[in-house]
Amino acid sequence: MPLDSLAAPADLPSAWSGHADAQDALDVASAAIREAAGNLIAPSQTVTVSVTGAQLRLLALPRPVATITAVTIDGSAVTDYKALPEGLWRACGWGCVPTVVEVSATFGLPEVPADITDLCVQLAVAWLLHRATGGGSTAGLKSVKLDDAAESYTDEAAGQVSPVFIPDSTRRWLAARFGGGGVTVVETV
Repeated sequence: MPLDSLAAPADLPSAWSGHADAQDALDVASAAIREAAGNLIAPSQTVTVSVTGAQLRLLALPRPVATITAVTIDGSAVTDYKALPEGLWRACGWGCVPTVVEVSATFGLPEVPADITDLCVQLAVAWLLHRATGGGSTAGLKSVKLDDAAESYTDEAAGQVSPVFIPDSTRRWLAARFGGGGVTVVETV
């Protein structure tokens, strides 16, 4: 089961709230925001996350963590860790070579912050508008002039393929705010 969206169809402007693709748009926008932040950014949910462990003693986890119910390293249960606000501390580290650490816990916020809901809504509306006008990639298109039919393009690296585009400055802000840690959700409960 996927994580809940960061906004609800009712949060969308009235022209879009009842649209058949409203939930899909919010799901796409929510996934993009979470990927940019490197964190779950969710109302409290019990999930299992997978994190790469190594020799470091502190294993960064999505924040905040309410309760931890199980921790495994490469499938074997471990209990010799201490939960800290920044993650899990273990005296001997999390492995001499990279390991897969799975943590089952209740992560999340009491509620999604209003500015994150707004960001989700803005990205979802961009996605819906793009779909309503026929979709397709606009990668590299910088401007169009109607008289004499001129077009100009950015270099390929600057083009965006999807209207759900999060600029680098916003990505850095999200990662700093939510403690991006490169987690992968394995399972939700």
